[in-house]
Amino acid sequence: MSYHGFSGRMVQGYAVLGQAAIAISDDMSKISSWDGSAADSLQRKTKLICTMGPSCWDVDTLVKMIDQGLNVARFNFSHGDFEAHSNTLKNLKEALKQRPGREVAVLLDTKGPEIRSGFFAAGGKVQLQAGQDLILTTDYNFKGDANKIACSYPKLPQSVKPGSTILMADGTVSLQVLECFEDGVKTRVMNNASIGERKNMNLPGVKVDLPCISEKDKNDILNFGIPQGVNFIAASFVQDGDDVRG
Repeated sequence: MSYHGFSGRMVQGYAVLGQAAIAISDDMSKISSWDGSAADSLQRKTKLICTMGPSCWDVDTLVKMIDQGLNVARFNFSHGDFEAHSNTLKNLKEALKQRPGREVAVLLDTKGPEIRSGFFAAGGKVQLQAGQDLILTTDYNFKGDANKIACSYPKLPQSVKPGSTILMADGTVSLQVLECFEDGVKTRVMNNASIGERKNMNLPGVKVDLPCISEKDKNDILNFGIPQGVNFIAASFVQDGDDVRG
């Protein structure tokens, strides 16, 4: 096992305040935990942010996470509803009662603007092959296949140009734009991949004409975040300073 400091350099043993040390196996397949229960968890400059989800939202698991140095609980509002998030927050507060003196901040991560691929005529997944052509149509009612897929962003043809890159499914699929037309674009698939329905799409280097804070985000902030007293709000997909200026 090798030990890596937060700065990226190799260190022998664990770092002290202001550094986080993690043990990573040589083949990068395993990451081991360090003792996060030391009294420096609040002073530690490198904070641990953990996303709340079904695998960790019970009280016992949250107590263990606090013991391992949890600093911030991230509530991902791309998933779940108010009831689920409220129950998790209730469990977090209950877990903190078992660890007097420890503090965990709450972060509301907005869903933000999103571009998604559409549905398939046959459902399931389609297999894309490197080198093939793929049409992206802005007709979101279109049920696609391996040759043509719908895109939820109406201004896609006006936002990209030949040579632009489009990423799908968190970068699992990379597309290069070949041609733009009124209701879609023609692309070249750059890698082999199997892709399901309704996957996220990103346009690197392109300012997308979508509001940074959607109506859903406003509702989440006003009707959950503020009443629950969350400590931080993370705005997803901020593109420039205007997105966060009042």
